[in-house]
Amino acid sequence: ELIDQILAEGQELSEGSRALLAGIAAEMANFGLAAAHSHVRLNASQLTNAVRGLVQLEGSSTEAVDRRRYMRAVTDLLDEVEPVTINFGSVMNERTSAKRLFMVVAKFLKYVDAAEPVRFLIAECNTPFPVLTALYFARLFGVDGRIDISPLFETPIALQHGHEVIGELLDNPHYRDYVQRRSRLCIQTGFSDAGRYVSQVAASLAIERLRIKLAKMLKKKGVDGVELVIFDTHGESIGRGAHPLNFHDRLDHVYPPASRAAFARAGIPVKQEVSFQGGDGYVYFATPQLAFATVSRLLEHALRPVSPDKPEDEFYRDPDFSLDFFITVKDFNDRLIDNPDYGAMLNLFGPNLLFPTGSRQVKRQHDMQGGVDQAHPSQTRAIPHNAILQQVGYLSNSMSGVGQAIVRDRERFVEVFGASERLRRLISLVTYARNLSNLDVMDAYVAVYDPVVWLRRAFVEPDERRSRQMQRLSRLLKNAGRNERLSRVNRTFLNDTLDLDAGLKAARAQELLPEFATACRPDLDLLHAVRIAMIHEMFLLSTRIPRFSNLQDVTIDQVLDELLQLDVERAVATLKRAFPVSQGVMDAEAFGETATYRSDEEHGYAREHRELFDPILNLYDLVRRVSSGITHIMGAVG
Repeated sequence: ELIDQILAEGQELSEGSRALLAGIAAEMANFGLAAAHSHVRLNASQLTNAVRGLVQLEGSSTEAVDRRRYMRAVTDLLDEVEPVTINFGSVMNERTSAKRLFMVVAKFLKYVDAAEPVRFLIAECNTPFPVLTALYFARLFGVDGRIDISPLFETPIALQHGHEVIGELLDNPHYRDYVQRRSRLCIQTGFSDAGRYVSQVAASLAIERLRIKLAKMLKKKGVDGVELVIFDTHGESIGRGAHPLNFHDRLDHVYPPASRAAFARAGIPVKQEVSFQGGDGYVYFATPQLAFATVSRLLEHALRPVSPDKPEDEFYRDPDFSLDFFITVKDFNDRLIDNPDYGAMLNLFGPNLLFPTGSRQVKRQHDMQGGVDQAHPSQTRAIPHNAILQQVGYLSNSMSGVGQAIVRDRERFVEVFGASERLRRLISLVTYARNLSNLDVMDAYVAVYDPVVWLRRAFVEPDERRSRQMQRLSRLLKNAGRNERLSRVNRTFLNDTLDLDAGLKAARAQELLPEFATACRPDLDLLHAVRIAMIHEMFLLSTRIPRFSNLQDVTIDQVLDELLQLDVERAVATLKRAFPVSQGVMDAEAFGETATYRSDEEHGYAREHRELFDPILNLYDLVRRVSSGITHIMGAVG
């Protein structure tokens, strides 16, 4: 208010001062005094568990037979809720994750920043129940006026039925009153997680379909004066939801023109939010010039006129083709993510090829572990899932299933590709990912675990000692049985990629790629080859490790298994416990008679450390440094 007053009354202000003050006033109007948009996040199951006792919830709130009863029960709670007061002792004593987080938000709004609302994200939200539960707790702790409850639609079910979830919520008087008072309705879609479940191509199409259905539903419900806020999580290109070619393609991939036009026709005001995550979090803002260029491209896209009457893209004009294309890609990836062989591939090295990044665990955490298959690909978080695929040389979640979709009607695919900007944008992402993928590389990683490969190497190895090590390694790998599972999933990828390559060649899709996309191929192949050679050497060193029996909590077979999964630091730490360099011993002369004998423990195991443990650690460090090089070539830093 003071700045506005100065601008209104300050006749003697220079133009430079006036422009500076106007800029400051605009920033304060947009952002208040907040440092950022504050987001908190819970899983839908955590909210359900927090309210379970209050609504006598038995089993799951998603079961159709009881779903309406539980919705009525939480509505009854909203009918009668009265705000409570809390102090920091209340926060410390509360054991329920959901209630404790609402308490923290209340204290944040009271003591840190009351101007900027807090976004409350509900992950894996497949029904209206968790949203109404969140609204109940928001009212209970007095923050419903300053909190934006945002369901995250990321699972296949949520992407298919998200518009119905919002429609059912708007039929609830408490939720409708809440969004009318807030003047905004918030949702989130997850390109990262959705791409992990159904691939980036199917996820992009599913999110677009959700938007178009949502536009029709909101127009039907007649929610006036309410802005729709869509927050799309996406990070680096090829695999995390961002298009790899340029900013125009990137932003139209996240917010396609057809869905913009659908909201314009429905008269729904939309605020589109996107996140810059991982390497994107700093790469595009690393210098003032880069940051200015980035913001300029974002602004150009946001202010680009939207024509509700623009002729439909050919991809939408032929719904038989586009729907069949979408369903084929989605079904392929639905089968893939439920395929235990695919899970075995992801868990083969796990994240052990990479240096640790971020604060979250690789595997998803649950309040209750019962019934959760931690080996299932859905339990690996999106970022490490994507990183693992990059490191084994096959970017499955950016292109799997597209080959099968093309081969169903290749001629029609080529026709639509030539006429449709939307399909070309999708296929250019796929082509970029295919260009960075190499089935020979993936086959080489699979061959690391093939006992026959090691026996064949033993036949031609001139060093008899190394030949025996290869034989022993072959026996270890035969007992583990990894190779058969990896070979099966490799055949699945091989068949799909044959169809994909034929389709891309027929459409001449390679012409969409810029020169830099192909220039890095030799370096990428060389990095993989060098790293595979180092992994071979680590495996052979592992066969020389002596057996031990002095540790009660672990066996030599377990340690060897850890080494073969490249869980090197844990394995070597165990080995160093079993084979110490030296340890304190009692003075032999203290017992009153001379002893010339010295035990092995007194001599220590310096040789094992020097010739086995330290070389394995050094090779492992080099392996992960090569991984960082591969990550940079992929353009997915962080």
